[in-house]
Amino acid sequence: MTKFKRVILVVVEGLGLGAAPDAAAFSDSGADTLGHLAGHFRARLQLPVLQSLGLMALHPGAFTQPAVQGHSYYGRLRQMASGKSALEDYWELLGAVSTQEPTAYPSGFSATFVHQLERQFHRPVLVNAPYQLQHLLEDYGDIQVATDGLLVSTSGGSDMVVSAHAATITGDEFARLGRFIRHWFDEESSGLLQQVTMLPFAGGPGRYYYRPTEQQIFYMRPPQPTVVERIWAAHQPVKVIAGMTAFSDLQTSLREETATGLYLVPVHEIDRAGYQRDPEKSGQRLMEVDRHLAEVLPLVRTDDLLLITANHGNDPAFAGEGSTREWLPLLAYSPSLRGGRLADRSTLADIAATIQDVLGLADDQARGYGHSFRSLLL
Repeated sequence: MTKFKRVILVVVEGLGLGAAPDAAAFSDSGADTLGHLAGHFRARLQLPVLQSLGLMALHPGAFTQPAVQGHSYYGRLRQMASGKSALEDYWELLGAVSTQEPTAYPSGFSATFVHQLERQFHRPVLVNAPYQLQHLLEDYGDIQVATDGLLVSTSGGSDMVVSAHAATITGDEFARLGRFIRHWFDEESSGLLQQVTMLPFAGGPGRYYYRPTEQQIFYMRPPQPTVVERIWAAHQPVKVIAGMTAFSDLQTSLREETATGLYLVPVHEIDRAGYQRDPEKSGQRLMEVDRHLAEVLPLVRTDDLLLITANHGNDPAFAGEGSTREWLPLLAYSPSLRGGRLADRSTLADIAATIQDVLGLADDQARGYGHSFRSLLL
């Protein structure tokens, strides 16, 4: 069995393979990202590298007898988490499965929380309700500037946005606010608030605008330590290289002969096109990923393991606006592997368990989530 020194994990966000067995529970019956892209593009959908790695063989209904090269294992996996937020997706992918539903806040937040916030920071909370962000500035921008108060809003889900004019609050105080809110919900509240966003705005009456490049986001803690934390604890490196343009940085990193550890490469662009329900853009971005992989594959050494997967589906031809509950690809490539079909797997956490196994970290199955498929890669 080959001993791998490096794992390259490419997460093609939004690349689904058809409705998962529990899709109906999420109103996602009939979702099929790859199948609908094949129907939209027909012969224009050219994915020679992903085809050679086995992607099309995982969706025989949409593609005809694709050839799969040696050295690649291919299979499907599905999500276990009870929700389908991007945060829960990545937690599960990294070995921390959330089985408790986050708390939704359709009417805003408790009076107890608001009182504590005002008492701690000596600022009035001017609004505490679900709001569309631009309408919030139209209705409360002038009042906030006049009072130095805080605008606390939510989409109605498990999120909070705290807004204030940049002239009335410093970035440091915004950060202190975020840490206080995060601590309060993590330690003192019975609810599970997934995300707190501190979002400053600028401008004047009638022309207020947000400054998203200066936002600060505070996420809920994962329910268990992730594989990234375990790798760090073992004093091995983790390098995150995000986005389509980062493939060139990945190539540079893979040329480093002495590198070990994990390379995590989240690719966001296909997912964004899915949220926009734009199949043309989604397919074009997927073909771009394929072209980048053509440059990466020759750099994968015999002691490297390249894993390609997705965090969720995002069918651009499906009704609605959110991600879609689908089967997801699992492609494993190394020049040292024989290749073949893998059986379907029941959780994204198997990826984390395999990375942990490959890098020689102590086994931790006490959590009950994630089982390594390293022994199947021959």
